[in-house]
Amino acid sequence: MRGGGWGWAAMAAALLLASPAAAQHWAIDDPGQGPVTLPRGAAGANELSGITWAGGDRWAAVSDGDGRLYWLRIALNPADGRITSATVEGAVALPKSTDLEGVVLLPGGKSVVVTDEVGPFIREYSLPDGQLLRAAEIPPVFATQRLNLSVEALTHDESGQFWTANEEALKADGPTSTAEKGTIVRLLRLDRDLRPTGEWAYLTDPVAGAQVLSDRGTGLSDLAALPDGRLIALERSFGTEGLRIRLYEVDLAGATEVSKLLTLADGDVVTAQKHLLWQYASLHDNFEGIGIGPELANGSRSVVLVSDDGHALLQQLYPLRLRPVASPSPAR
Repeated sequence: MRGGGWGWAAMAAALLLASPAAAQHWAIDDPGQGPVTLPRGAAGANELSGITWAGGDRWAAVSDGDGRLYWLRIALNPADGRITSATVEGAVALPKSTDLEGVVLLPGGKSVVVTDEVGPFIREYSLPDGQLLRAAEIPPVFATQRLNLSVEALTHDESGQFWTANEEALKADGPTSTAEKGTIVRLLRLDRDLRPTGEWAYLTDPVAGAQVLSDRGTGLSDLAALPDGRLIALERSFGTEGLRIRLYEVDLAGATEVSKLLTLADGDVVTAQKHLLWQYASLHDNFEGIGIGPELANGSRSVVLVSDDGHALLQQLYPLRLRPVASPSPAR
């Protein structure tokens, strides 16, 4: 998620100072358009798992199937944030990438940072040539990752810090999610030089309905940074109720900083507070990436979700709007 340019950051800061830590500060409005199909285009875009705004109507997305970054054009109606057109324009191969999940385009657009679930790795690549520039220092506890449940999310806040998280619990930290209980993951913060600066515990929801997959169900799939220091978490769940997507406002106030803990399995930690902002369920839309885009005419911010079309599912986009709760709710 690309940072900067918030038209109402001052309002957000005022809300943060004036309200209790547990209060909800943000709201998501759904313009009612629903999913919009994104064609593969000549570049053959597939299995898109992360998305970031690149300015104007240009966006970038990464694939967890072919290790490439795809350039998208997504035109939005400035009045309500609905998508008026969406196309794939081209692709950039990112060497050594295997299972790309999250993406951040750095200011100026000269490089991109991505998470790779295989490793795990967080790497920066130059643009437009896709040359590897550097890799992050990832805390040793993340080496206890479970297969295909490692670092999935990625975002970048206004202070230049990066945020990521493992999808479901590390082996050192406890079990994966079930129909009765969610899974505990680590929100990992890194500085501008991709060095770790803190970790906080986050508990996902239980599985949507009865469990279908024995070793997983509900995971933290992506993050988006807000201007007041909070985060939006995208939780994706798969169970007998189908695919369920929930967006939560996340507040770390009062949460335990866990970077010195070798395990979270003993339960002696305070997890981050979260407030449900929006949810969606379907049988064929695997939305696992979130990007915050340009400001709309009413002062709210556009939000776009992207779905992974692996396993014969659909490659879709979903438009939403984000606003501080003090703002009047815009008409549909």
